[in-house]
Amino acid sequence: MRRAGTPPRHYVRDAAQADLEAVLATKAAAWREAYGPYRDEAFFAAAERTLPQQLEHWRTELARGTALWLAEDAGGRCVGLAAAGAPRERGGALPPGLPGLELSALYVLAEAHGTGVADALLERAIGRQACLVWVVTANERARAFYRRHGFVDHGDPAPMSGPWAGLDEQLMVRRGA
Repeated sequence: MRRAGTPPRHYVRDAAQADLEAVLATKAAAWREAYGPYRDEAFFAAAERTLPQQLEHWRTELARGTALWLAEDAGGRCVGLAAAGAPRERGGALPPGLPGLELSALYVLAEAHGTGVADALLERAIGRQACLVWVVTANERARAFYRRHGFVDHGDPAPMSGPWAGLDEQLMVRRGA
């Protein structure tokens, strides 16, 4: 927690197209930190080789209205990111009655854990709105973070596919304040 009169160590701002490479580099580093216990080096190397496709994906996401924010340290280096927009279908239609907003990404480098960066990114991305988020079930740190912010499990965990095969993800929902 910051003392009164002390400038914040991190700043959250809207991300622009020009920020995408830094944002994706931060995402890749945060993935290594968060998912290292569950995936091998080949998984991360393969993901990092897809940077051109990821850049195109995020350009498309920004064009379709997905909002993207980044957190910078005092030196202007990206240490976290968040994205939110309309819910995406995952292998079929979403169950009825879910919020119309999805937090599609929230990643913070381990060096910024415990600093309030994730809280600030979440606040900027969704405020107090009703929202859904999919979380890798094994990532208990993330699940505890979302529970602290009013999210609850919705339904049963679902098996992941492709490079994520062998892990489950849990839909978590916050009904809003």
